[in-house]
Amino acid sequence: MMGGEQKVKDKINKTLKIHAVNAAKENTYLQKQQDSFYWNTTAQTKYNQDNLLSIVYTDYYFRGGAHGYEQVTTYNYDLTTGTRLYLNQVVQTNKQAVNLAEGIEIALKSNENVFPESFYNFPLSNISSFYYQNTGIVMVFNPYEVGPYASGFIEVKVPFSKIQSEVSRPFFDLNKDTIQELKSGRIPGFENISFGQTKAEVSIALKSSESEPYYEPEMGGLFWIFEGVEYASFNFGEEDSDRLNHVYLSWKTLPMKTFSDIEKILGKGKKSENAIIQGEYLLSYRFGDTRVHFASDSTEGLIHGITISQY
Repeated sequence: MMGGEQKVKDKINKTLKIHAVNAAKENTYLQKQQDSFYWNTTAQTKYNQDNLLSIVYTDYYFRGGAHGYEQVTTYNYDLTTGTRLYLNQVVQTNKQAVNLAEGIEIALKSNENVFPESFYNFPLSNISSFYYQNTGIVMVFNPYEVGPYASGFIEVKVPFSKIQSEVSRPFFDLNKDTIQELKSGRIPGFENISFGQTKAEVSIALKSSESEPYYEPEMGGLFWIFEGVEYASFNFGEEDSDRLNHVYLSWKTLPMKTFSDIEKILGKGKKSENAIIQGEYLLSYRFGDTRVHFASDSTEGLIHGITISQY
């Protein structure tokens, strides 16, 4: 490591040494199993400016089969303190997290090596791998995370200007006013949309037209998706009512959040296993006539969906 006070250098080098030592231990363990097995690790400094340091470790391990496996670990540091920086130090608000997710989505769509389904469902959390560049950050995805093994690591650059820009699309706005919004029957972050509106009124509020609906029997029937807002679905009740009473939002409206993050804002909720979907857990609230369920694969995992209803 170059630059910085000696105590900061020592703090950072200690962490980096742990990675190297663990890799050596893994290599010894694999070779004891079979001579052809091995673990190799390399380190590269990607950024060292403006009191920020980014080091990328690439680990390759072979345990037999057609090929080995590769994974990347990034270490980002504030050189004034030696503090390791994670993605939530770059995106510090809900709005910035939504912008980051949108920036990644746009970049993935322009890469022909990416699985098409990954455009809408890619891993993103506080511990996701990234490194700094002069004008932004570069997200790094391991083989198979968003593309085939043959494509190797897929890197996506997202400029700071994108992360810090005004949000161009609705999102679930989690803040101190969220509870009152829900009590009033409004969808937080979705301006001018509230329960009881017709499909035409929601269309005007979203400045979009509806596309074909899909049927979800466990969640109340037909759900409509509006063009340009594919991460949200709206249910308008039975055929003769045409009034909004159920909304489903994907993780892209609230990226990088866990049950713990939700409870810090909304207070303690009820945690339970979903009786309909196996392996899914819910964090549930009721605010007035409005019910909200946050869904995750575990009680400590990331939110992958939100349902809001009012009957």
